[in-house]
Amino acid sequence: MQARAWAGIASGVLSVYAFTTIPLAEAYALIFLAPLCVTILSTVILKEKVGPWRWLAVVAGFAGVMLVVRPGFRELHLGHLAAFGVAFLAATSVILMRSLAQQEKRTTMLGVLIGYGLAFNGMGAAATSFTLPDARQLAWFVISGAFTSCGQLLQLLAVKYAPANRIAPTHYSQIVWAVILGALFFQEYPDALSLVGLAVVGGSGLLTMVREEARLGTVRWNPFSRTRL
Repeated sequence: MQARAWAGIASGVLSVYAFTTIPLAEAYALIFLAPLCVTILSTVILKEKVGPWRWLAVVAGFAGVMLVVRPGFRELHLGHLAAFGVAFLAATSVILMRSLAQQEKRTTMLGVLIGYGLAFNGMGAAATSFTLPDARQLAWFVISGAFTSCGQLLQLLAVKYAPANRIAPTHYSQIVWAVILGALFFQEYPDALSLVGLAVVGGSGLLTMVREEARLGTVRWNPFSRTRL
């Protein structure tokens, strides 16, 4: 549980660095490797069996990221490494949650993560000579908080009225929004190869989720009673 909390804090720090140093689309392409990292870690740590379709999704996702980042053909920054670190730590958190699910309550795991976050950010603010934000910065903080709150509310409503397997694929629309917002606000325009790579990354993640849902559906199906278990 402590390891998951530290992974969450490190992921937050790395994500801030990634989003402030490299284009949004490239950051999202790397961060959305997280579901594919979960597949790899689940075989190594949890000893889960992974079928050929999910391995195909892993290979395709990696190829998509290579099209976006293109190491050796364009300059790489520490922000790219930070974004990949976010994906790896997010996957690690999922693996840890799976291993802790039968031992700890969800409220306990969430509470420990929040407590660590408050302590870490408090010490960080004290160590960096924290100053009060000016009016412009405060306005941006308020807008950010409002958007975050609205997003959480909409997510809760979505979970209430729709099955989880129908909600999860919509998360990959963030890649599209990253391209749009990066172009509108930061004049970041991905080239054709990058757009193809982003599509491949999103498609590989969707393939992973679709195959997982199909696998679970097969397991739950009782061929003798012809009903769901």
